[in-house]
Amino acid sequence: MADITLVQQNTFKRNGHINYFIRCLKALPTAAQGSDSNRITAAFFCISGLDLLGALYERTSKEQRDGWIDWIWSLQAPSGGFRGSPFMTTQNDKTSPAHIPSTYTALLTLSILRAPLDRLNISGLITLLQSCQGKDGSFSPTPGDEVYPNEGFQSDVRMVYCATVISHMIQDFSGINVGLTKQFISNCQTWEGGFASRPGIVEAQGGTTYCSLATLSILDRYTSTPKSAIFTGYKDTLRWLTSRQIGGFQGRPGKLEDVCYSFWCGGAINILGHSDMINNKADRSFLLSAQFPIGGFGKEPEDYPDPFHSYLALAALSLTHSTNDDVGLGLKRLDGIWNVGQDTSDWLKEEITRIKTR
Repeated sequence: MADITLVQQNTFKRNGHINYFIRCLKALPTAAQGSDSNRITAAFFCISGLDLLGALYERTSKEQRDGWIDWIWSLQAPSGGFRGSPFMTTQNDKTSPAHIPSTYTALLTLSILRAPLDRLNISGLITLLQSCQGKDGSFSPTPGDEVYPNEGFQSDVRMVYCATVISHMIQDFSGINVGLTKQFISNCQTWEGGFASRPGIVEAQGGTTYCSLATLSILDRYTSTPKSAIFTGYKDTLRWLTSRQIGGFQGRPGKLEDVCYSFWCGGAINILGHSDMINNKADRSFLLSAQFPIGGFGKEPEDYPDPFHSYLALAALSLTHSTNDDVGLGLKRLDGIWNVGQDTSDWLKEEITRIKTR
């Protein structure tokens, strides 16, 4: 097969991205099929991407959206929480348990689709979170995880972030030990100023730094616990984050730019209240250069697109170039803590209040 030379795109290919997400909702590209066990997260990337582009209701039918809603509810475990994929679904919670990241993306996707949440098992969600938290404050992806115990792989700040946002969504933090959670995050900070995935891991990374700061931001604001000392001495963290920009952003020193880190590092800088320190023009130029000619974003220029990088590229652009920006990309404004459209996070807060007061 002849080599294909990809042409970098320097203008925003809105229609191409819309068509890309629609194609992925019909069938995942080959490169993404290994993630089929967590299909709800791939669906979130595509549906939320269409939403940020303002095309969800423009390019999908009510029948399609209602079908997606029914499918997501079919993933809710009997005891609470959501599984990642239909083939993970049985009526036995021990062999087919709920999954914390899948629960996070399922709740956001239902909210994007404006599905009434009367069927949501809130008490089950609280129990799920309690059963996943370890003695060190971390969370395993599933209850009683024997493959990846609380002290092992995957029980890291990503799971802590998802558990904290779920608690924020349902307006109830009784499912997590807040003090232990905050201490775990604090212990993940490295000498560099950024945050590693777990305590004792030397190297900080952009994604885990975002998850750590977003978690602490929520817990500091919405729980009655002492404010995190990290935010009073944030200069080392800010210096580490801004040093990751080399046009776009790298995930850690010595690495190449990757579009996902424009969101992880840019979002973390936004949480610290210093978005003015991002070179938006250089970052936008890098992101647009990573567009695939017929839609979607690769992790870097000349890479083939995938739903993960395509969505996070839009999320990064939305943080700094939404409809309120004179660049005119036409993207919705993003809630930089939950990583979803601001109108969706506002709707979800009102919907949970409605359920709790009925």
